[in-house]
Amino acid sequence: MRTRCLPRRLLTKPRWWIVLISVCILLFLFFALDFSITYDGVSVEPVTRVNRISNIYQTSSYQHVASRFRQRNDVLRDGCQTLKQYYAVQDSEAAVKEHLVVDSKNQITYCAIEKIGCTFWKRVFQILSGWQNVSDPFRIKGIHAYEGYQTAKRLPFDKIYNILVHSTKFMFVREPFERLLSGYVDKLYSPNAAYWNFIGRYIVTRFRENPTNHSAECGHDITFQEFVEYFIYSQSTNEHRDAHFVPSFEHCRPCEIEYDYIGKMETFKEDTFHILKTLNLEKIVKFSNFQNETETDAIIDTVDYVYSMRRPIQKCMTLTQALFRAWRKLQIRGIISKHIKFPYPMNYAENIHPNEFKRLLLDAHAMSGDRELRKKNRQEALLEAYSNLTPVTMDRLKEALYVDAVLFGYDVYPDKLRNIGKRKSRNDGFTYFKL
Repeated sequence: MRTRCLPRRLLTKPRWWIVLISVCILLFLFFALDFSITYDGVSVEPVTRVNRISNIYQTSSYQHVASRFRQRNDVLRDGCQTLKQYYAVQDSEAAVKEHLVVDSKNQITYCAIEKIGCTFWKRVFQILSGWQNVSDPFRIKGIHAYEGYQTAKRLPFDKIYNILVHSTKFMFVREPFERLLSGYVDKLYSPNAAYWNFIGRYIVTRFRENPTNHSAECGHDITFQEFVEYFIYSQSTNEHRDAHFVPSFEHCRPCEIEYDYIGKMETFKEDTFHILKTLNLEKIVKFSNFQNETETDAIIDTVDYVYSMRRPIQKCMTLTQALFRAWRKLQIRGIISKHIKFPYPMNYAENIHPNEFKRLLLDAHAMSGDRELRKKNRQEALLEAYSNLTPVTMDRLKEALYVDAVLFGYDVYPDKLRNIGKRKSRNDGFTYFKL
C-alpha cells in the first residue's frame, strides 16, 4: 500500500541514490566543518552544534585559566588601593614607555619585564610585525630578539593614550625572590662581560673590602650576598639601577594602566596559550612542542651568548671556566640534572667549538630525566643562595620586594625561606654557586 502512495518518480533507482549521496555529502561537510572549527578553537556565536562543541572544548582548562586571570586582577586592584600612599615609582615615564611593546594591527600592548619571558614574547611580536617569516617563535634565536617590533618609546602621549584605550594589554610577573636570583644568575654568575663591566665592577668597588686588582678590573666573581647588598642600596638610593633587577611594578605601572591579563612565570605555558587563543593568534603563532622547545632554546641561547662575548670574557677567565658556569646556570634552572658532571677538566686548554658544547648540553638534557625531578634543582639553588644572607639583610630585602609581592599576590616572606638558616644542608656535597 505504501508503495502505491509514493510518487513513482521517487522509486526510480538512479534518482534515489542521487538523493542518498547528496544527504551523505551534506552530513560529511557538516561534521568536517564542525571538527575543523573545534580543532582551531574558533568561538562561533550562533547556537549550533559547532558552537556547543566549541563550548565544551573551552569549559575546563580554558575557563579555569580565565578565572585565574580575573582573580589576579582583583588582587592587583586591592593592592593598589592598599598601597596608594605607600610607594613611589622611581622609574621614569620614558623607561615605562620603552617597556611597552605595541602591535597596532592586532591592537595588542605587552609590557615586557626582564627575566619574565620577555625574550619569548618579543619574538612573538617579531612574527606579528612580519619581521620574521616564521610561525614558531623558537625558530628565532634569542640573541636576535631585540629588534623588529615597535615600542612606545618615541610615541607622543596622545598616540600612547589611544593605543592603551583600544588595545588588549597584558604583562607577566614572577615571584620576587626567584626573579631577583634569576637576574643574578643570568647577568653576573653566568659569563656576561657586559654586566661584569657595568654592574660587577661597581659592586666590587662599592661593596667588597680589599678586592684584588683582577676582581676590580673584571667584576666577574660577584657573590649573591654582594649582589643583594647592591640591589638594596640601589633601590633605596635610586643609584646605578638596572632594569633586570628593578621591581616589576615600576616597569609597567599596573596601578595606572589597566592590564587585561597578568600572566605569571609559574604558569607561563597555560597563560601564554590562553592569551594567544583569546587574541585569535593561534594560526599565526604555533609550536611543535612548547616545553621541549623552551628548554632546547635555553641551551642554544646560553651557548650563543657565551661565544658572542668570548673575547672580553677570556680577559677575565678561561673559556673552560666560562663554559663551566654556563653548565651550572642550566643546572640551576633545572634544565640539566645536577648529577651530570661538566665534561671537561677545569685546566682544559684546547679550543672548544660551540657546536661541540651544544651537542654535549643537548645530550646531557636528554639524559637528565623527568622535568618535575629537575625542577628540584631550582628550589635547592634558591635555598643555597638565600641561606647565606643574614637575618638583617633578609628583612631589608623583604622591604625592597614588598610592593611586587602585595600587588601580584605573592607571599611577602615565602615559607620556603623562613628559618632557612636552621635547615639542614644537603649532604651530597653539590654546590650550585661555585665561583
